[in-house]
Amino acid sequence: MPQSGAHPITARPFLLSLALSLAPLAANAHPHVFIDAGLEMTYADGNLQQVQVEWAYDAFYSLLIIEDLGLDPDGDGNLTEDEMTRLQGFDADWEPGFDGRLFLTAQSQPVAMGPGTDFTARYQDGQLISTHIRTLEEPLAAGIPLTIQVYDPEYYVQFSMPDAPQIAGRAPCRMEQQTGDPAAAAKAYDAAVEAALADDESAEAEMLAVDIGNVGADQVRITCGVKG
Repeated sequence: MPQSGAHPITARPFLLSLALSLAPLAANAHPHVFIDAGLEMTYADGNLQQVQVEWAYDAFYSLLIIEDLGLDPDGDGNLTEDEMTRLQGFDADWEPGFDGRLFLTAQSQPVAMGPGTDFTARYQDGQLISTHIRTLEEPLAAGIPLTIQVYDPEYYVQFSMPDAPQIAGRAPCRMEQQTGDPAAAAKAYDAAVEAALADDESAEAEMLAVDIGNVGADQVRITCGVKG
């Protein structure tokens, strides 16, 4: 998960460090990993202070990580206490400056956040589910409308927000949730790869890393301090 062309999904040494940001990505019009993101916004003293992020990985990628770590050898879906300890931090190896694929915007400006902290992980019903905390560099006044998106501009990972964020320490808040269009993201990716190949005839599609921005991303707009 940091610089363009780098992905934290580079496990040991290939699958793990889900910094979604370490290795060149294969050019392919579909994502390699699917993640459902859940968010909890924590307010205190009338300001947004931090965001707790939950990532629920798709079953196939979860299995790859479990096998790569040598966990659950009997395949019963239950991890021992020792295996749970070894699982912790499997996606915490972020490079400096990695955006964590979480984007907050207020008054048309990006909201700066610190790196991920307090990583936890569990294995539940065949899925890896991890959590981490992002603390705002400067608290944001609750009354300022906030736009939230979770996406991978390189389209290696397809993120979705199936549920609206939870709110802690503040009420009332109004939310407007807009579902994105994965087909639009795939189309934008194809177009970006085609343009890159046309610009550089020596480029290899398999090694291209392109940036499609927030095309097709889910979006939530939050305004607190108002009646819903």
